[in-house]
Amino acid sequence: MIEQIHLKFVAAASRHSKRTVIIISTLFLCLLCLLDYITGDYSLIIFYLIPVSFTAWFIGKKTGVFFCALSLLARITADFTSSGTTQRSSLHYWNLFIEFSFLVVMSLLFSALKNKLDSEKELARIDPLTKTINRRSFFDLAEQEINRARRYEHPFTIAYIDLDNFKEINDQHGHSTGDKLLITVVNTINAHIRSTDILARFGGDEFVILLPETTGESARSTLDKLQLKLMEAMSRNFWPVTFSVGAASYLNPPTSVEEAVRSADALMYEVKRSGKNRLLHSTFD
Repeated sequence: MIEQIHLKFVAAASRHSKRTVIIISTLFLCLLCLLDYITGDYSLIIFYLIPVSFTAWFIGKKTGVFFCALSLLARITADFTSSGTTQRSSLHYWNLFIEFSFLVVMSLLFSALKNKLDSEKELARIDPLTKTINRRSFFDLAEQEINRARRYEHPFTIAYIDLDNFKEINDQHGHSTGDKLLITVVNTINAHIRSTDILARFGGDEFVILLPETTGESARSTLDKLQLKLMEAMSRNFWPVTFSVGAASYLNPPTSVEEAVRSADALMYEVKRSGKNRLLHSTFD
């Protein structure tokens, strides 16, 4: 139950702007300062951790440290305005310094943890070699696109690209050359598709492209041009690699992304069986 509350809280806070987070944290800090003034010698340092961690997590390290300084200022202000507390021992101010140090350390830890989690999320959706999205992310994005196509009755095309003779490149020239080739393939594709198109690396030498609102001759023309550009890139580097492409266009969206990908994959394997290095395009209604 506590975990569910935590997840709901994080999700709700993530939807708000940084300005809103700062306003909420500042108001909470003012409330703590008032409570500090009322309670006197009772330490509320654990509660000051709330706005500090909140800003460090949702905004960043610098803002978190800034709220640590505001917390220290609030504690000192409450001290000097409280009645009967005009004289404080050096031990009291040493405790304030320790509390401030504690808040700074926790703020930095929260910020570092958030950055680590963001980095892991990024690695979970991005292919580390080519920096394009992976299979898992593709299905998430394609699902959204297909739902949009279904809602507005828009067509789309999915192309499945397999590199012919890629294994020979790795065997004869090493994996570093193979990695360079894959990066070249991704850069070439990205240079010749639209910003709205979705490219993903599905496997070692397999790539999938989703072309929204593209069917028929337009889809075939785009993919023919793309295959030509890829062959030119291979020729410039003297790599004996060709491309087998299967493309499935849908006038009406299928029931799932998996169905569309399977159709394009089947067309690509038909190209493989019939001699490789060509484009096979089919339209489904």
